[in-house]
Amino acid sequence: MYTGPIIDAFLHSPWIGEPGAITRADVVPWTDDPRLRRVMHTFHHGGEPGAEVPRKPLTEVLGTMDATGVAHGVLAAKVYYPTTIDRLQSLHQELSALSRAASGRLKWTATVMPPEHGAGSYWDLMQNPRIVDEWAGDPGLAGVHITPSPWGLAPNDRWYYPLYAKCSELKLALFTYVGMPGPLWPMGPNDPKHLEDVALAFPDLTIIAHHIGDPWTDTAIRLAARHPNYFICTSAWSPKAYPTELLTFMGGRWHGTKGSEKVIFASDYPLLDLQRTTDAARALALPDSDLRRILHGNAADLLFA
Repeated sequence: MYTGPIIDAFLHSPWIGEPGAITRADVVPWTDDPRLRRVMHTFHHGGEPGAEVPRKPLTEVLGTMDATGVAHGVLAAKVYYPTTIDRLQSLHQELSALSRAASGRLKWTATVMPPEHGAGSYWDLMQNPRIVDEWAGDPGLAGVHITPSPWGLAPNDRWYYPLYAKCSELKLALFTYVGMPGPLWPMGPNDPKHLEDVALAFPDLTIIAHHIGDPWTDTAIRLAARHPNYFICTSAWSPKAYPTELLTFMGGRWHGTKGSEKVIFASDYPLLDLQRTTDAARALALPDSDLRRILHGNAADLLFA
């Protein structure tokens, strides 16, 4: 069993930190809209759908990390629905403040304004690169997170390309969901096959694909093996439920690419219990050297170097 330090590459932001003077863009009450109630009826976090989830202050987050041997983590910003610049920046300001207060143990990802659909979709493709530019000097910023399925826009759409160019320029990783979403969002935009175009067009862009990619795990594995800067991230999955194809890849190779060098551990805390998730990850039937890469080394090289 691996007993060394762990890096958790996905701490789920809506339940971490303070609300802010302006409501953060990642906080959406599901009960306010019948469409959101329908979306979320397949996916809620205990209690009644739309119930308030208790927030985790920084002291509690760091204490849980200490107890589980998690040395570092990434606070992942995400925005699912239309928002305002003020609410988006309120989210960024809070995650940046948490990162600073954690004395180097936490980094964070920014996110961007969701696309506007219809004839005005492309009115200003440079809006989001400008938003990222504003935060470029923040020492805790590790990347930018997009959410294709709730936005209804696959990641190889031209709308994203100026954002990818900015991330490449600033050496920021692209974090993106892949795989069938739990809520009733269209699953098509989360098919990892769309990232083939992105990896080909932006060979210097580090792509960290969250949530593994099931039911397209085979595709995700081939993309990770095929593209040097494409990585599979295990967020939102208990290690006891990892797909068989992923476990095989983690312990072996695909066409010469060693799987343990292309997979990054993450929990989705506080939606997953960090103690149970890290205990199960440490107990995976893999050589200690492979677990060291998956649970710590790959994220250390990419995000904390």
